[in-house]
Amino acid sequence: MTSVPSTDAWTYDDFTSGELDPARWAVMSIEGADGERHEYRDRNARVRTGDGRLRLTVHPFSRFHDSDPRQNNAKQMYRSVRRFPVPATGPLVFEVDMEVRTFGQIPYDLLDAYGTVNLFDLETGVVLNTAATNDTLYAVVERLALPGVARPEEHYIHRVVLDAPTEPGQRHRYAIAYEPGTQQARWYVDGRLLYWARLPVPVTGFTAGMALFSARDLTRYPRAEREHGQGATGSWGPWRITTSVR
Repeated sequence: MTSVPSTDAWTYDDFTSGELDPARWAVMSIEGADGERHEYRDRNARVRTGDGRLRLTVHPFSRFHDSDPRQNNAKQMYRSVRRFPVPATGPLVFEVDMEVRTFGQIPYDLLDAYGTVNLFDLETGVVLNTAATNDTLYAVVERLALPGVARPEEHYIHRVVLDAPTEPGQRHRYAIAYEPGTQQARWYVDGRLLYWARLPVPVTGFTAGMALFSARDLTRYPRAEREHGQGATGSWGPWRITTSVR
């Protein structure tokens, strides 16, 4: 008889400490086009935690660049210190509540100001996000072009608007699941499956993240159209992880 895998579920962070736990979270950093390492940190960021969630406000955004998206797009981003391995069988599921309220956002522009729930794997370049603005929720699946990982021609990004109404500051429960047997990722909002995608490469682990972004195309929009005083508040928590166990 084939045994049915059981599941193990735990809370990664319930944000009850008065400060963000450095053993669980770090500010994301990455090497820019200039060869220097840059933190995804905005000088206008205000952070509060301790009441069951992390609350981050950046208003207005100040981290802008005219040629390098890595120094422009993410205003403030936190990544989990831990990388979560994908189980041999059964899904790996990340679940968290998020609220997003944007200020001065261009209505229905997905990239002007938004907050995210992030999963990413730097070993394959795979990125899975759920994003929210004042008026739209959407899923993102991307493969980054990373040296030694994925060639520029292997890069792609899809943004898919989800069939879930929202309002400024509205709380939703987001879940992203990855099934190793099928290489399929699934996006849920408030318990409803709203999108799925098959990934081009198998993933063996994910790092979790949470962030505020403004990422309008640098080649299409001059600084004056990208930096117009917009900002955002996001809150996240608690983070819950579910995995299959033998």
